[in-house]
Amino acid sequence: MRRRWVVHWGVVFMELQKIKKGIRKWAAIYLGAVSCILIPLFMRHGYYSLIYWKSRAYLYVAIPAAAVVAVVEAADLFLKLTRRTDKAAGKLKSGICIKKPPVSVILMLSIAAWSLFCSYMSQNPGLSMMGTAGWSMGSLMTTVLVLSTIIVSRYFDLKPYMLFAVMAVNIIINGFAIIQSAGIDLFGLLKNIDKKQVYTFLSTIGQKNSYSGYLCLLLPFFWGAFMTCKDRITELLYGIFAVFGFMGIIVAESDSTYAGIGICILFMLLYVFGSEQYVKRSSILLFLYGACLMAVRYLPVFSGKIARFKGVSKAMIGKPVAEILCISGILLYFLGWKIIGGKWGKYILIAVELVLLAGIGYYAANTAAHFNDKWGTRRGMIWRVGWEQFLKFPLRNKLIGIGPELLIVLYKDIRDASGLTVVSAHCEPLQVLLTQGIVGLGLYFAYWGYMLKLFFGRKLWKTSTAPFFFPLAAYWGQSIFCSVYPVTAVLFSFVSGMYIRAAETSQ
Repeated sequence: MRRRWVVHWGVVFMELQKIKKGIRKWAAIYLGAVSCILIPLFMRHGYYSLIYWKSRAYLYVAIPAAAVVAVVEAADLFLKLTRRTDKAAGKLKSGICIKKPPVSVILMLSIAAWSLFCSYMSQNPGLSMMGTAGWSMGSLMTTVLVLSTIIVSRYFDLKPYMLFAVMAVNIIINGFAIIQSAGIDLFGLLKNIDKKQVYTFLSTIGQKNSYSGYLCLLLPFFWGAFMTCKDRITELLYGIFAVFGFMGIIVAESDSTYAGIGICILFMLLYVFGSEQYVKRSSILLFLYGACLMAVRYLPVFSGKIARFKGVSKAMIGKPVAEILCISGILLYFLGWKIIGGKWGKYILIAVELVLLAGIGYYAANTAAHFNDKWGTRRGMIWRVGWEQFLKFPLRNKLIGIGPELLIVLYKDIRDASGLTVVSAHCEPLQVLLTQGIVGLGLYFAYWGYMLKLFFGRKLWKTSTAPFFFPLAAYWGQSIFCSVYPVTAVLFSFVSGMYIRAAETSQ
């Protein structure tokens, strides 16, 4: 009887393992659909409080999935602690087999725990946890996002049909932004928006900086997919999606988008230089972007939008940038591999990377030389005041910050002096420093350092995993000039989970 009980228990255990595996898998797919389709499309009351409603929608639909997986994980741990079967001999014996959590999981849980602790230690724990005084990115949202990332990183398996579903939805989203930028308000979303702000809201995403971060997290991965795809139909579909994406970048007219793409290209070039196909496909992307720039420049329906372009966006739309990009794309297609495919390819890559780094360095130096309170749509003032306030913090607040999403208190003087309500630092590292202190910033850089370690330590630019990192690189460059929004945080959570899964399982 005892032997038969052991055998039956083993069968039950195996069946439970299958059920738990299925639950985890479908929870990960569900969170992927929520992150890439539901939240980007979701709107309530137009653009009024859109940030708040997207955050709340995510919490409502993501918390149940995270809770189900947490229960499954707890049950799994319980079974491992109580199961004492020796499969070889069919005898009972004591023994526990629990795997050590991966570094990524430890880092992410530390980030969530620290965020909750900073909220608890703040002047208003409830407000900090829910984030309602800011952009609804309180410690509760951070914790749920971390759990979602962990689930995706452990259990999500990407299938081609999923990419086509995401492309279909985002062609609609980007197409909507293009139509709005052409002066057509399809659903009357802009009728109650101040005329000066009409072009700053786009599609179902919201404010242009949010849209900028969204594009940085979405498009680079599909550029990589376009380079690697094998059949003509898939190449055509990715190409069409790229056109809509390029148009989205242009109408977003946000310099932070170009900052993100610039950082992304530094990593993407390592990948592109590895194959003749990648070189030719990237040349097509270059040509398409130039063609999109010329389309926006010459089509009269975009004249109102173009009139407000400034900075890098204005330089890109002007002559002869688009023409140079188109010609460069054509030359690169026919001559690129002949030039870089030989023994000089490595040195050409180094030279191009150095030129890009020099350009970034020049931009940083030029910014520092002309930095003032009006720089970057008053980012100069926001950064200056934020840093000055941090220096005045007592040691306690230097270490733990003032609590997530409580910057409205820190920037009270700006509101009193100018009437401008500031609830964000408009720079993600500075935001983390002010709200979660030096320890929080240390965790932030540790997480990004781990991402880079995976990329360089495993030489991922030589593998098909590289495109998973491109969106993260683009987002980091963009985040230097923008703080996180709910829609970008949700997509970042999913994309980083996919990258960690692909990178940690790569050989």
